[in-house]
Amino acid sequence: MYQCGLVRRRGRGVCRAATDADWAEETTGLFMSSQAIGIEFDARGIRLARVHSGAKGIQVQHAAEASFPEGTSLTSLATDPLPEAVAGALDWRQFGGRDAVVVVDHPSAMLSTFRLAAGFIDELSTSIRWYAEQYVPYPLEQAAVDFRTQDSCYGGQKTVFLVALQKAVLGKVMALLPPKRVKLRRIDGVPYALYRLYRRLAGDGAVEPAVVVHGHGPSGYVVVTKEGRIEAVRHVRLAEGFAMSLADKACQTCQFYEMHNPTERVRAAYATAATLACDGVREALTSELGVEVHALDLASSATFAGDKGGSGGGESWAETYSLAVGAAL
Repeated sequence: MYQCGLVRRRGRGVCRAATDADWAEETTGLFMSSQAIGIEFDARGIRLARVHSGAKGIQVQHAAEASFPEGTSLTSLATDPLPEAVAGALDWRQFGGRDAVVVVDHPSAMLSTFRLAAGFIDELSTSIRWYAEQYVPYPLEQAAVDFRTQDSCYGGQKTVFLVALQKAVLGKVMALLPPKRVKLRRIDGVPYALYRLYRRLAGDGAVEPAVVVHGHGPSGYVVVTKEGRIEAVRHVRLAEGFAMSLADKACQTCQFYEMHNPTERVRAAYATAATLACDGVREALTSELGVEVHALDLASSATFAGDKGGSGGGESWAETYSLAVGAAL
């Protein structure tokens, strides 16, 4: 079972470097409320999706994206204002009154994991703070920190997933939404949004252990999952020859999991539609992993209620917003 925490000022939902009393405050669970806004940003730009998720399935009520102008440096977001073209392309009036979660693939973000013996779970707050002090690559007073915990496959242990992001960057993104109407509930790394998308789209009939893959441009993510747990996570920088590079990293991650679990073999692979749209990726994954590759096809599992002729529409909306939707689930 997952638990989720957000380091924040009590009662305000403002991320900051926490006091001793704040470090392990519990907020939402792994999954969001039935209506939420997923916000994804990376080197390409920012994508937002307002999502309703319930018994009748997933409905994307509105979506919009804004690309960064050529030459924009993401590392300068902490000090420089967002380009005017970005703010102008996102109509905040379409995104009000919802919980929000930010999923980020950004140089200032840190994703890491560590294990904690069950007998020390009462010291979760202290452990998270110590780990953040050791590994967050900028002063903690500049950091917004979020975490997940899950039962480990190793008996008597908990696995803690830690995410840290510069508050200044987070503040710039949240400023795109209406003030006082949207509550920030969670900061995500790409693997968490990818995992939730897989859980929702693959369903109870998923073949496991499974490897879930997402990649675009120079960046890729690989998650190995079994029985409601994330067993292994890898963030990879992809070299030339995108398809084979991503497949090779996925294979290495599976081998790492199998080395630590000798009786297990990864039995299936899943990839986002955007990943499989890249030339040669499906063939490379099938060849390297030796298992069937399934598409996480958001388009066939969700409805798009927005204007398909406007921003966020068109036939490729599911490819464009898959991670933003995954963040909101």
